[in-house]
Amino acid sequence: MLSATTRMRSDVTAWAPSRTLGVRRVALLALVALATGAGCARAPAPRHLLIVTVDTLRADRLGAYGNRLGLTPNLDRLAAGALRFSTAYAAAPFTLASVAALMTGRYPEELGVLSNPVAVPETFPTLATRLRRHGWRTAAVVSNFILRETCGLGEGFDRYDASFPEVEAHRPVPERTAAQTTEAALRALEFLRTSRMSSTFLWVHYQDPHGPYTPPPGLRERFLEAERAAPDGRTLLPALDDERGIGGIPHYQFEEGQHEAAWYRAGYDGEVRHVDEQIGRLLAAYAARVPAEEAIVVFAADHGEGLGEGDYWFAHGERLTDALVRVPLLLRAPRRLPGSRADVVSLIDLVPTLLHALGVRDADPLAGRDLLAPEPERGPGTAYFATLQESTRPRFGLAWGGRKYVVSMEEDGPREELFTLDDEQPSGPGPLAAMRRELGALRARLPAGAVHAQVLSARDQERLRALGYVSGP
Repeated sequence: MLSATTRMRSDVTAWAPSRTLGVRRVALLALVALATGAGCARAPAPRHLLIVTVDTLRADRLGAYGNRLGLTPNLDRLAAGALRFSTAYAAAPFTLASVAALMTGRYPEELGVLSNPVAVPETFPTLATRLRRHGWRTAAVVSNFILRETCGLGEGFDRYDASFPEVEAHRPVPERTAAQTTEAALRALEFLRTSRMSSTFLWVHYQDPHGPYTPPPGLRERFLEAERAAPDGRTLLPALDDERGIGGIPHYQFEEGQHEAAWYRAGYDGEVRHVDEQIGRLLAAYAARVPAEEAIVVFAADHGEGLGEGDYWFAHGERLTDALVRVPLLLRAPRRLPGSRADVVSLIDLVPTLLHALGVRDADPLAGRDLLAPEPERGPGTAYFATLQESTRPRFGLAWGGRKYVVSMEEDGPREELFTLDDEQPSGPGPLAAMRRELGALRARLPAGAVHAQVLSARDQERLRALGYVSGP
């Protein structure tokens, strides 16, 4: 079979009217042929991957998602050259379950990760494990104590930096500041750069803006008046004796004498601004060392934070509102035009998306879909999320078809809520049956018994079975 170049040159010879014009035409079409040939040949897959995750970051705090306080100039710059997913969901509103789902492409119930003090089983390969099987060099830097070495997510990393030189301001929990995290990330980047491996994966997880909100001096004050201007900004809140945030300020967040809602929101804003500065340092260093045409860069949050919606203050973990499970997601890849995607996606979709984009073939099954596949191939977007910690009432949710559906297991039976995704207002009863069927079908694919045995009482199981969410005896 003739090559594209040979074929085009033959066409030119057949009709060229003069030697001069023919030579010009041959030269022009030769350039076109080279371009066409390059388009037909599969471009080499990117050889480097950077994933940056941030703890407790709401999507609505990024300028790229509509915020006007100027909190995230560096992330906004990344978003300008990336695919921005405006309707992305975490698998859970707390760290380990969400990050485990992101890094394995499996639902937390499949993993058995229903609360923070557990470990991801080794039987479920992480993204790092899959890449290392194919000769990649891997490194991670984490700053949330929940993600320490014993959490199980270190599997597959050649270097897993989980050191915590600091202690939180109001409770004895080890942590690492945003600036310290960036310094550790730069050391990890140097470790990867000096490796003999040609392909590298770096994951960096920042703890800020997780509470307690203690931004560097001056940053809280920068945003305080703007937060006081909010309708409930000057609301005075009681200090709670627990960490749950229902109706007041969680114990570990409380600062003596400070009861104003705006004080804590401004502190949160200040931490967002500071972590953006540190991510900017990391992105600049990465760009100086890794050619953009050879790298995929992903940014996401593990979950959001309640800032007063539904009288839920400065906490996460117990509810499935958009403030807690709708997260920012940016993906920059070579030869992918920047833009915005409004279809529903899940952080679980990242592993299959990245494996395909990186040209890595892996036979292990995954729950998500390839977000970069052509639209007819990737199918409709569905995001499943749940909060199943033993300290809370179980809640299950589904975003699909422009709506969000949540089932809460209350003392008097299941409570169902149906919302539209654009403004999270209650939706009419018409689509309720369809959402029930979709959630029931999805949960039927989850391993039987894993959730029921650890969280759901026999009474709750029977109630869910009556609605079609639980299969089997």
